[in-house]
Amino acid sequence: MNGDSYLHAVRGGPEVWRYAFPLSANQPVEDLYVRFAHGTGIFECAPGRHVDVLTWPAANAIVVAAASAVYLVDPGRPEQFSGFAAPVEITGVTFDETGRHMFVADSLRIYAFSPDRLLRWISEPLDGYGARFCGCGGRVLAVELKQSEPEWEADDEAASVIRLRTEDGTILRSRFRLARRYWAKSSAA
Repeated sequence: MNGDSYLHAVRGGPEVWRYAFPLSANQPVEDLYVRFAHGTGIFECAPGRHVDVLTWPAANAIVVAAASAVYLVDPGRPEQFSGFAAPVEITGVTFDETGRHMFVADSLRIYAFSPDRLLRWISEPLDGYGARFCGCGGRVLAVELKQSEPEWEADDEAASVIRLRTEDGTILRSRFRLARRYWAKSSAA
């Protein structure tokens, strides 16, 4: 993709577009432009990586996930922003059913933010990789993972769903899942 690529406008929110240009033959660079009421933010992003621009009314913020970082931008004062850089690629952003709390997934962990734009908790390392949100309701966050255990790598599509409590990120362990893992390890021996 060379040139401008208009992505979308959020009603009452920012306009978003990408501009791509080749830095070298095999390493194109893309910038994500977000036009706010009082200026434009430019965020570097990698081709083919997850990009999200969402409004978060409970925090009076625009959420920009680009490259391996998440930015929480005050739309009235875009120079006032906070955020964090994840150690690996961001794979998704979602909100709880009330819209008050935001959750960010990287490939290995889940991060939770409160409406004051502060980090609430970071999950323990997940039992798998490529975390993707499935849903959030009843104070439980559902996350799909690809299995990283050798006995499950034979099936490339093998995935499991784990559940985390939205209050503190505790992984809710299923007895069925633990029994299945025990059976798989004991039958391999």
